[in-house]
Amino acid sequence: MSNISRRNFLAASAVTAGLVGLAGCDNGAGTSPSGDDALAAPAADAYPIDPDGEGVEAKWTSEEVRDGWTRVTQEGGAELGTMNTAKIIQVDGYAFRDMNGNGKLDMWEDWRQSAEDRAKALADSLSAEDIFPLLWAGGNTSGSSTPGGDSESNDWIEAGSRAGVSRLSANEESYASAVSWINTIQQICEEGANGIPYLNYSDPYVLFNVPSSNGLAAAMDKDLWRKAGMWQARAWRATGVRCELGPQIDVYSQPRGTRLSGSVSEDPALNRDFARAFGGGMQSTWGDDEATDDQGWGSESCGVMLKHFVGEGSNEGGRDDHSDSGKWNVFPGSNFNAHLVPFLDGGMHLDSSTEQVAAMMPCYGIAYDPNDPEGLGEHVGSAYSKHNISILRNAGWDGMLCTDWMILDAIAHGCTDLTTEERYAKLMENTISQHGGTFEPDVAKSAYDLMVEQLGEDEALSTLRENARRIFKLMVDVELFDQPYSDRTVAKAVFDNEAPAQFGMEASEKCVIMLKNAGNVISESGLSGKVYIPQKFTAGSASPFGTSPATIAPVIDPAIFEGLDVVTDAVNSADPENPAEGDITRLTAEELADVQYAIVKVNNPQDAYQGVQGGPSFASIIMGTEPEPGPYWKPISLQYRPYTADGPNVRKESLNPEDEYGEYINRAYYGESTYATNESDLDLVLDVKSRLPEGAKLILIVDADRPMVFSEIEPSADAILMGFNGIIDEAFAHIITGSVEPSGLLPFQMPKDMDTVEANEEDVPRDMECYTDSEGNTYEFCLGLNWSGVIDDDRTATYKASPLTEPETAVQADA
Repeated sequence: MSNISRRNFLAASAVTAGLVGLAGCDNGAGTSPSGDDALAAPAADAYPIDPDGEGVEAKWTSEEVRDGWTRVTQEGGAELGTMNTAKIIQVDGYAFRDMNGNGKLDMWEDWRQSAEDRAKALADSLSAEDIFPLLWAGGNTSGSSTPGGDSESNDWIEAGSRAGVSRLSANEESYASAVSWINTIQQICEEGANGIPYLNYSDPYVLFNVPSSNGLAAAMDKDLWRKAGMWQARAWRATGVRCELGPQIDVYSQPRGTRLSGSVSEDPALNRDFARAFGGGMQSTWGDDEATDDQGWGSESCGVMLKHFVGEGSNEGGRDDHSDSGKWNVFPGSNFNAHLVPFLDGGMHLDSSTEQVAAMMPCYGIAYDPNDPEGLGEHVGSAYSKHNISILRNAGWDGMLCTDWMILDAIAHGCTDLTTEERYAKLMENTISQHGGTFEPDVAKSAYDLMVEQLGEDEALSTLRENARRIFKLMVDVELFDQPYSDRTVAKAVFDNEAPAQFGMEASEKCVIMLKNAGNVISESGLSGKVYIPQKFTAGSASPFGTSPATIAPVIDPAIFEGLDVVTDAVNSADPENPAEGDITRLTAEELADVQYAIVKVNNPQDAYQGVQGGPSFASIIMGTEPEPGPYWKPISLQYRPYTADGPNVRKESLNPEDEYGEYINRAYYGESTYATNESDLDLVLDVKSRLPEGAKLILIVDADRPMVFSEIEPSADAILMGFNGIIDEAFAHIITGSVEPSGLLPFQMPKDMDTVEANEEDVPRDMECYTDSEGNTYEFCLGLNWSGVIDDDRTATYKASPLTEPETAVQADA
């Protein structure tokens, strides 16, 4: 035990575990507002507060963490983290971070104050020039695990950037590198102006084999969703991520949507409940592994940025709104309000004491109702739309808005006739706090100067500070002002814990959907007999994020079917590093004569063009490459065989209006053709079926990223299991072998054919005629089979109700 005052401690830099000062009779500046209650927040006019004088009892201890920073813990107070112990000051016996280094405790540095008051105090203390660099969410890693990132990234941070998205996707193998990287970044920030920390985002990615949002939807289980959010938040928070750029909760009433795989479902109520449960699971810190002991914002909390507000699930033609080709979100059913439900009734009413999501991201697209051309406001992307954003603000949501990436330049839908500075000012006046994907404080300054000219300096500065305040509120909620550092020991404990891995397996099993089970092929008794699992050739591919080599592998790992007699095709390759499809020698019908089962896993049809051939795409935008001449509008197909869009329901004129230049572009694709890049998946199933002996059963597994037309493939299968977005193979195996009963339900309709897809109104969920299989089961929303037949339980009773068309929260939009 050491007898040492705080000032002597700091002067000597004596950082030791268990450091406690003796009780003193001098209370220094005497700031405690209620005598003995030093934990009560002082009045606003008490700041700045001088540190304690000599001899005041220290109610805190400190230790140096193996990652190089110092942790401060205290009786009833906030945990602190710092690289520079000289920035720890003591007031009323408690420790605080002197972030701006002025030797005093400012209101925004005082963890006794509310998050709202701290955020406002900091924003009000900053000049316009201080704020300009803080309004950007760039990108500071592109997958590199090198601590500190590249030199350009650190240049941004040293110039004042304090937010960005990490691509590190830390896991059980890479957590130490991720911790090292974020601590390096936070140290740079601690040494910078005002010591404002770095707000590290991540795009959604999965851990512990927990399915993605789209995969989790099939469970239709709020307890499972809440626990999934909790485990993700614990891992992310331990590795330095403080806010998810997600989850994506767009109502994908457009079944061909290119971004559908990142969302939840086509049903407003299902997406609402997912937002409430998963968002609450992430944002609260939970005192138990069942996510029942809700402790609110705390040391394991991760903020949520719901996206994309609002209407991305209704893209015309299903095209991607990351480029001009997909910029129109159309509402031919005048059903815009249904798409508000997950945000207003979900994000604003979480199943946790954090109550509302901390942030939201507007979509790129322009909302347009052809039945009321001016009814959804100005024809601009959602972040620029006063109509859209005012709905959130009028509903009482005061969280932070961050734009999707590159919205100021390449993807400024409806605003390309404005200068970059004019666009930025328009966004700032629309309560947008952060701008994604770049760092251009000079643009913010030029936009601010425009606002000063138009509004006067007082109103312009007030607008600027309000946007900064919302950023700071999120940062305080996730404890960045007090403890910005990460501890690899904590991260290791999270990844070494068996509980999340066990949960991930259980979650995956609950998300497998059984659509067909002729003759009870799949049952509690499992399989008996010889099983054929074919080999599959997958061609190499390239994308802006990397390349994948060609491979040959079994369609599903035979090793996971313990106890079964599995046979497969022979593979002989002269160049194993560069295999060819001809390297597979298929087992003949004679060689399969004693086989009782075949298990074939395929993907749903993958469209070749994604709605447009030529013209700018997201890939060409981010790579800076020129597209082919065009664009040539194409249909998006949900079937394996080539598709020509010439049916009676195909539009000959697109619904979009004139653009900002007064030009109408007909984006219809009548008579155009497309094809699936994986037509060979269907060919493989048909080939396997043709070689099986009479009476042998074919079990089909479909790994899907959107709905599909089953008519080409279902007749060849005796049993069909479906999972969305990479359900782990072991989950399918456990159901096939009878150790787990299937319980998943379809989160999307499966259309009868492509012309019923063409008849779908983009904004209206569950409006298609669905496919009916040979067993009489219709692949409707909420269909799922268990060992007894069609599932009929509380979940189906809840979600089979007619789709919601209005949120319970009042909708009021400014003109």
